[in-house]
Amino acid sequence: MNIRDQRQKEFSDMYLESSKKGILLLAPRFGKCYVGINILEGLDPECSVLIAYPDNKIRESWERDFKKRDYNNPNVTFTTHISLHKYQRFQYDIIVIDEIHLLSKAQITVCKTLFKNNSVILGLTGSLSQETEKVLYKSLKLPVLAEYPIEKAIEEGIVVDYDITVIKVPLDIYVRTRTKTKYLTEKQRFHNLSWVINDMDINKKKGAMFMRLKRMRIIQNSISKLNKTKELLSSHPEERILVFCGTTAIADSLGIPSFHSKSTEKQLFQDFADGIGNQMAVVKIGNTGVTYKPLDKVIINYFSSSPEDLTQRINRCMGLEYNNPDKKAKIYIVSTDEAIEAAWLDKALEFFDKEKIIYL
Repeated sequence: MNIRDQRQKEFSDMYLESSKKGILLLAPRFGKCYVGINILEGLDPECSVLIAYPDNKIRESWERDFKKRDYNNPNVTFTTHISLHKYQRFQYDIIVIDEIHLLSKAQITVCKTLFKNNSVILGLTGSLSQETEKVLYKSLKLPVLAEYPIEKAIEEGIVVDYDITVIKVPLDIYVRTRTKTKYLTEKQRFHNLSWVINDMDINKKKGAMFMRLKRMRIIQNSISKLNKTKELLSSHPEERILVFCGTTAIADSLGIPSFHSKSTEKQLFQDFADGIGNQMAVVKIGNTGVTYKPLDKVIINYFSSSPEDLTQRINRCMGLEYNNPDKKAKIYIVSTDEAIEAAWLDKALEFFDKEKIIYL
């Protein structure tokens, strides 16, 4: 039994020997589905199971691993997080909430009703911020039963080590775009909005959230960040690189294949995940439930302040590659030098070793 199989068995045994109501916080790329299958195999062979997931890629992972493990149970029901409300009055022998950190406030409310009729709950996640952990415990009474952190997974050779390079660029001061009354650069628009937001906060005016969203979109669509991302791509033309963007416009402007909700060529993304093609940009997709074969680098053109979201993106590049045992994941994060984005990044990097992060 290798170390991964051993640890997976340990964590499934921990759950089965516990109250059977809680969360297993297991490093991304560790094999959460296998832990879940171990747990299901420890229950009645035909137990009723509800598995909830955020997107279909994760459902496909479960179904693929069921086949690999020869787990055949006719009483398994799959549902998305969004559709959980359809099952909140039913009873199951076990409910599995995969990527539980992604539950919205409305979905947590649905789970409250669902859990009234069900006592055996397994939450699975590879990334859980302290804030989200508190929310899930307070709202659903789900404690973290066991944890396998990223650094331990690196130490034991489950995932590869990593380097994170943060490249800071100033907002563009040359290209002017039309606003309602004048032409302004992205730097001018950003600072004008910041002044308005500060005034609204001080004077307790309504509408500050809308203004924050407008300011965030400037960062998402930053010309400076776009140009720096293009520069990074052109300096590594032969390497397999995945780029996470905040908008479809930026993804489509990088000069490489892109995949997002508006894409028509669905096969392009699957081909890239399977190892075909060098570079691809994605928007709101490919964070979870996808294994890329192989992947040299990840460039993050846009990030939120969510530690869970950034962790999932970074870990796309941390899978072991048996033909490259000395691989170290190379992560580039492109950020503006504005204080607000620096604060987002500081929060988002909560799970990572500060000594492995370089700021340029």
